[in-house]
Amino acid sequence: MKRIAIFKSSICNLLILNLLIPVSLSAAPVLVEAYQEGTITIPADKIDTVTVVELAFSVDTSCYVQFIAGGLVAPAKMFLELNDNRLFPIAMERGYGDRAIQIGYVYPLTPGQYAVHLRMTNILGGISATCHNAYLQALIFLPDVGSAVAEPPGEPEPRGLSPLPALISRGPYVNVSGATELVDASGRGIEGAIEANKVFIANLPPGTYFARDGERTIVKIVKVE
Repeated sequence: MKRIAIFKSSICNLLILNLLIPVSLSAAPVLVEAYQEGTITIPADKIDTVTVVELAFSVDTSCYVQFIAGGLVAPAKMFLELNDNRLFPIAMERGYGDRAIQIGYVYPLTPGQYAVHLRMTNILGGISATCHNAYLQALIFLPDVGSAVAEPPGEPEPRGLSPLPALISRGPYVNVSGATELVDASGRGIEGAIEANKVFIANLPPGTYFARDGERTIVKIVKVE
């Protein structure tokens, strides 16, 4: 049995799996996720880089991980760091209004311990940089039991930009700023699933869903068991 150990992060309000999860090589990908509910702010008179969300885990076999992170950002630069090494791509919001930003990145791992940070830097002088309701996910793909070779998942779009990668979650909810409607893969609307920028999926069967704002799809959500 291969095992993935997941350690508690220092950021509050995290949704984290059990501290130690035994995982068969033939098991589904392992999801580790963390949320920062609320607002992180860098004052207008300060040039700084801050951690918005962080999580930690370890693996005892070579594998691949897909990081997905983002939030509702006012002028700032967002990027990921893995064990203090900056990952690319970098997402930037240079306007004056809030905008949902999402970063997707696939990375090979060797056995060891890992700390992942979603960081924010202000990019415009004289204006506060903010990030609301940020999230950070690590979807860990273990080697196939037959070949013992780790296969990378499908790469996100270049630079992690449109179309947005899917949010993959067990629930009870995911943060999707601006969403007003949730529909399933057939286009059927689901009543009462959205409240205060949260999409509640705990009572939904596993499958694919789409959070929307009018006719515009904001993000694809994959509910897993």
